[in-house]
Amino acid sequence: MKQFRIIITITLLLSILLSACQAVVPEPEKNIYPVEDNVMQEKIQKDPELVYPIEENTVQEEPQKDPEQTYPVAETEDTDGAFGNLSYISDPKVSAEELQKLAHASNQFAIDLYQQLVDKEGNLIYSPFSIYQALLMTYAGAEGETAQEMMEVLGIKDGNEIHNVMNALNLTLQAEPVYAIEGMQPLIFNIANASWAQKDFHFDQAFLDKLSANYAAGLRLVDFNKPDEARQLINHWVEIQTNEKIKDLVPAGMLNEMTRLVLTNAVYFKGAWTNRFDSARNTQEEFTSLDGAKSQVEMMNNSFTGAGFVEKDYSVVRLPYEGGNFAMMALLPEDFAGFQASLDADLLNEILEKLSESGAMIHLTMPKFSFESSIDLGEILPAMGMSDAFDIDVADFSGMTGGKDLYISDVVHQAFIDVNEDGTEAAAATMVIMAPTSMPGEAITLRFDRPFIYLIYNTETNTVLFMGHVVAP
Repeated sequence: MKQFRIIITITLLLSILLSACQAVVPEPEKNIYPVEDNVMQEKIQKDPELVYPIEENTVQEEPQKDPEQTYPVAETEDTDGAFGNLSYISDPKVSAEELQKLAHASNQFAIDLYQQLVDKEGNLIYSPFSIYQALLMTYAGAEGETAQEMMEVLGIKDGNEIHNVMNALNLTLQAEPVYAIEGMQPLIFNIANASWAQKDFHFDQAFLDKLSANYAAGLRLVDFNKPDEARQLINHWVEIQTNEKIKDLVPAGMLNEMTRLVLTNAVYFKGAWTNRFDSARNTQEEFTSLDGAKSQVEMMNNSFTGAGFVEKDYSVVRLPYEGGNFAMMALLPEDFAGFQASLDADLLNEILEKLSESGAMIHLTMPKFSFESSIDLGEILPAMGMSDAFDIDVADFSGMTGGKDLYISDVVHQAFIDVNEDGTEAAAATMVIMAPTSMPGEAITLRFDRPFIYLIYNTETNTVLFMGHVVAP
């Protein structure tokens, strides 16, 4: 027995020694990109030059890139996801009442903007939420009358806290689905923000901190003296954030050497219907356009128990998406133009409230549709009451730089939507361009290639200190 104990002891000692001699597996190199999954690793393999950070809400489907195309790289002071001196606030403390007020203000802006767009020819798709958020980011640097006008158009009162509330609203919209069932297509709704600043231009840290803390808007330093490179970089970012649905947000020639700051917002949505359509039930039917013209289109047909009702002036149905967080409302007016003119935020909220309380057996026929829109808001927003921000002489964005040296030179927006039997895919992007208020004069060329006079003087008093001429240098 004693010998047996000795053998056991020796065996244990050998096991300990062998374990200690095992090669230590080094930890993998820490990924400098703030992404928890394999999305960034795929991006790195496709584009080793890509160094600007990608936010965690990057869409999961990586667009195919032209292998021959190269993209310029934005400079960043930090690549670990901490933008500015203040880190992103991931748990803003906001009451349900504050969230509701902001949602109502955003909806009011949506209706006000819709009234400005009703005369736009053809189909229309836009994301008022994307535009609203991009303007809120711009408002973060507004002061004086410029700030007051922006507050009125955006329908906000508490200018100091609104950015925190918008952060909370963003997180609420991107929350986990209300329910999940086996085989459910994951609903995607992503929001991304970024700021693109001229690399040698000063911006106040307090302004940058508002963007980083509340919008996770990473600061990218670019050189607008090379406008085409900057354009490619911004467009590439937008394509990634919108699953390649929004391309060429920045057209050639829009940026130039006078551009100092570009603020961008991108949103992407993809969801499957709770009650999907069966393509086998599709029919070719007549559709009457606004001008009375008739055409044959492919119609989807479905029957389900859901929310909908019929009023004297309009009929409405709610089409929920799997997950319970989102739904489409489709509204059919009896008098399209008349209803458009009467539509306001109160009526919209009334319809949405009634939908939440209604229930019926729905027999639905509606067309498949897919299209995109491009909107220049440079004239529309001033018409809505935001004129000072676009006025080179009176714009006050001193909260950005400390001086009244920037104004909004343009706001552009693109949106895309595809509605089919399975569900909906939609994307949008908004860009606010800031340019200096002091524009250069007319370009001239001077050649001192003959005799000339010179003088040295004090610029405050115009006192001449030295004077002379050159006739034979």
